[in-house]
Amino acid sequence: MKKLLSTFTVITSLFLSCLSPVLSQNYASAESDDVIFSSDFDDGNINEWSVFGGSAKLSLDTSVSHSGENSLRVTDRSEAYHGPSLTADSLFTPEKVYNFSAWAYQKSDSVKTLLWTLKYVDSVGKAEYMQIASSDLQSGTWTLLTGTITIPEDSVSYLMYFECANATVEFCIDDVVITGDRNNIEERGTDKKGYLYSFDFESGNELWSPRGNNSLVRTDEYSNTGSHSIYVTNRAQTWNGPTVNINDVKRDTEYFYSAYVMYNGEEYEDSHDFRMEVQYNLNGETVYQLIREQNVKKHKWTRIAGTYTVPEGAADVSFYLQTANIEDENNYTVNDLMSFYTDSVIISEASNIHKKTAIIVFVVSVISVVLLLILRYIILIFAKRSKKKKAALNSITKDAMTQCYNRNAYEKRIAELENDSEKCKSLYFTLCDVNFLKYINDNHGHEKGDEAITRCGQMLMDAVGSDGMVYRTGGDEFVCISSKPVHEKIRDAIERESAIDQGYPFAVASGFAEYDPELDTDKPDINVIIERSDKEMYINKQEIKSKNPDYSRK
Repeated sequence: MKKLLSTFTVITSLFLSCLSPVLSQNYASAESDDVIFSSDFDDGNINEWSVFGGSAKLSLDTSVSHSGENSLRVTDRSEAYHGPSLTADSLFTPEKVYNFSAWAYQKSDSVKTLLWTLKYVDSVGKAEYMQIASSDLQSGTWTLLTGTITIPEDSVSYLMYFECANATVEFCIDDVVITGDRNNIEERGTDKKGYLYSFDFESGNELWSPRGNNSLVRTDEYSNTGSHSIYVTNRAQTWNGPTVNINDVKRDTEYFYSAYVMYNGEEYEDSHDFRMEVQYNLNGETVYQLIREQNVKKHKWTRIAGTYTVPEGAADVSFYLQTANIEDENNYTVNDLMSFYTDSVIISEASNIHKKTAIIVFVVSVISVVLLLILRYIILIFAKRSKKKKAALNSITKDAMTQCYNRNAYEKRIAELENDSEKCKSLYFTLCDVNFLKYINDNHGHEKGDEAITRCGQMLMDAVGSDGMVYRTGGDEFVCISSKPVHEKIRDAIERESAIDQGYPFAVASGFAEYDPELDTDKPDINVIIERSDKEMYINKQEIKSKNPDYSRK
């Protein structure tokens, strides 16, 4: 598996009175000055923006704006990552440089940190995150976020979103601008055999990405047609599965959808229900619509097909597959979260599906049955190899740069603790953040900045040892979850490491928290405990900044 290295530059807030000259001197330039995207919300519409995560809501705010008459406000947030998002598949080209700028506003009782994040899918189908920009927002003041990033090689399925560490803060964005090279990637999965979309995964993941907490891996282990399919694994919820943006479908036009799925494994039942659905944004609300539910037999490629008409005004349309819905996550069984394969997906106007197409599909089905009979014997020979591959697929949880556990693993762990709050009573939580990273990047180079992040991760893993796990949850942010108190070990480790001169200032802010019967209920909320740790870390971060004004962000 080819590991990708990604880099990013975070540019701090600039004074409004000298914005133009400062940008011309400090704003890293892309390979072209084309404006590939801009949004000021002055047309009175939310347009392609939608909510990333949860029940948060987007609306136009006419009471405050950076320019013009409107801004975009996000309300009803309940998680740090909830915020305005934009599907950006058509904007970016791998290995190209892009400049980003946006204005943000919040009116709470204190300074809040806002992050601008890019989510993408790497070459093995795993979701990755890259920080575009971040800034501390003063209350009642518009603040500029700017950044320059290089899109990673072999990446697909891009989603940009704004998030705030404080999960309940409402905030606004305005005047979002992206400049750089226009996307020149040849569209994959389109215009094959006369269909609008046809995916056989012979040339890659073809713009498919994980929906929620799961992994997609292009594999030659099984296939319905050709030699490859997509393997969907590490699912945490029933709605997790493969998804692809299909915004090119005509509105108010009936389309035919068809896909093949297959699963195997001794631990799974002999048949299970699968769902084919579409999702889109309509009038600021996310809509989920079932196309077809189909019972699938184990070891057998099964076709799921149906028709659906996307309404006029729908934006950000995506197509996805999943297993049957189970509302109560506490009742999940191994069957509900089974791993499965997807192949031979086609989407076409219903009027184009004629008798010839039906014959072709029938022939392909017959051939697939014959191949499956042969494959059943091959499976017996390659059983050990298959088991090793599955174990490898299940181990995709590490951060490539630091070797700490990654954000996906962290979110899965938090979800487990949300479902089983009793476990929170015996755990200890530590939040850490590398200080002076911008100073290091600007004065010593990004290699030293990456080195500081790696030092922090290794230091925390050494301190925690076998008593817990260390997660890299953001660019320079780490979380430790341990079964024993490691507070003093981590403090001592930070003090020792900070005293080592590697040619640049090294400091780590930390915050600690654990279950407190006086503060937490008998069923503690993991997010409340984490928030206490986050607040303590923020106080520590300010103390470090006050003692080192020469290195602090201006």
